[in-house]
Amino acid sequence: MRTDEQRQDKYAAKNVAATVSLKVASMLASMKTGFADQAQSFVAKEIAVQGALNVIGTVPTILYPFYLNFGREIWGLSRKGVAGTALNFMAESLSTKYQSYGCVKNNLISIANDVFNVTIT
Repeated sequence: MRTDEQRQDKYAAKNVAATVSLKVASMLASMKTGFADQAQSFVAKEIAVQGALNVIGTVPTILYPFYLNFGREIWGLSRKGVAGTALNFMAESLSTKYQSYGCVKNNLISIANDVFNVTIT
């Protein structure tokens, strides 16, 4: 078994600025690509949510951020691998949350269904 001194020395050695810099530099290209892919997906869903709100036509613009956040949370769950019944259940829970903020349930149902193909009741 290693002593606490050995563990601290090993940790300090792998966190030397030059070592960390090389590790980050080697991953930078894939990090940029990964971020660009995520941003493209995220923005597309936000635009779709805003489009759904515009189609509904009765949503006050002051409530748009709440509906956008509802969409962001569903998007985030789906990106983390939550799918199927679990995603439907979580979207139902989020619907209740955003109704307490003043969002209309039918609008939330419409966004979940039309933008994310998630069924909530």
